[in-house]
Amino acid sequence: MSHKPVIEYKLIDYQVRFLQAKQKITALIGGTGCGKTFLLPIAIFYKALEHFGSSGTPMEIIVLAPTHKMLLRNPLKYIRQRFDELGIPYTLNKSEMTITFSYGVIYLISAESYESMQGIHASLIVMDEAGLMAKPVFDTALQRLAFHSGQLLILSTPYGSNHWLKSEVYDAWLEGDSNIFVVNPQSSDNPFYPLSEIERARTMLPKWKYEMFFEAKFTKPAGLIFEEVTYIPRFQLPPNCIYFRGLDFGFNNPNAVVQLALDPNNNDTVYVVGEWKKSQTNIDDLEAVLKKGYGTIYADPAGKDALETLKRRGLPMSVAKKDVLAGISMLDAMFRSKKLLVFDDLYQLQDELSTYTWQVDRNEQLTDKPAKNNDHLIDALRYAVFTYEGGYLAAKFIDAMIGLNYKDSFFW
Repeated sequence: MSHKPVIEYKLIDYQVRFLQAKQKITALIGGTGCGKTFLLPIAIFYKALEHFGSSGTPMEIIVLAPTHKMLLRNPLKYIRQRFDELGIPYTLNKSEMTITFSYGVIYLISAESYESMQGIHASLIVMDEAGLMAKPVFDTALQRLAFHSGQLLILSTPYGSNHWLKSEVYDAWLEGDSNIFVVNPQSSDNPFYPLSEIERARTMLPKWKYEMFFEAKFTKPAGLIFEEVTYIPRFQLPPNCIYFRGLDFGFNNPNAVVQLALDPNNNDTVYVVGEWKKSQTNIDDLEAVLKKGYGTIYADPAGKDALETLKRRGLPMSVAKKDVLAGISMLDAMFRSKKLLVFDDLYQLQDELSTYTWQVDRNEQLTDKPAKNNDHLIDALRYAVFTYEGGYLAAKFIDAMIGLNYKDSFFW
């Protein structure tokens, strides 16, 4: 009679401490090669088995990745690989993106459509590469855990120093929040990671990048485009403000809208007062959102058909100017001069602004092209400000005449 060989995993001390932690938010924020991806399926099975042993019921688990492609490339791939390796029977439903096994069901969800977590009362949520996700994903994850007092596991590289992962998790842990536990290993803490690779990276990479990816430090990325953004508390705007909006079209990528207000009695200061960003939305969804805001909508000219449809439905649509570098320069100048201020409860825009960088070439030199990721609200902001400011003197009177001024509040 043949027996399946027993597989033993030799875990590193910080991996064991991460697995055994009971805090509501438990994070492994580590350098490259510290075993985050390896640990993900093991953590899921360990927690599900523990839950089943204490409650006798299967566990509902949500696994999040930043994009659908990353969901397929990392969590799904490694869960299947590890379960197969361990001989754990499971059923994969590709259309529903679920994995069912004896001790639970795993819902695989992209952070691009994080709203699909609604309706699931999870006992465990795993955020893989959480540093690439916006704060509303984190907030929604905590909400979906509340019913069962579940646990949030975070696996990530540190990424930028202005990110919610640092302020809401890492810094809170350092300040003694008893609901949070963090392990923060460097690449060199993994005894199996080749030291020669670490030394090569030290000599080849820019200092900020080496510290972020190998020493697991929250560093400021080189090439951050907007370095001087001012965030202010929300306040009641004066009644004579002039309102306008920016719109970046998307579907698999999210549609993104920003609402702005210009105060002519305060040196023409522009305030960013509203945001809305959502993927998998159709033209009817977008129309409903736009009807809750105010002012001319300066829209991405690439979405010509959608723009014309919205215009036929009575919305004040206008084609935006799309000169990327000139638009970025105007935004930067307005941020630096404090002529453009952002309400501090616009978390998705804050997240984008904190990670919006210039691309680097193969020699790690900065280029004059912005990196195209997590920038949809910024694009909408650029369309609005660059187009509106260029025709401001005429536009402010036109907007007032057609009754598009702010009334009470926004409902996005």
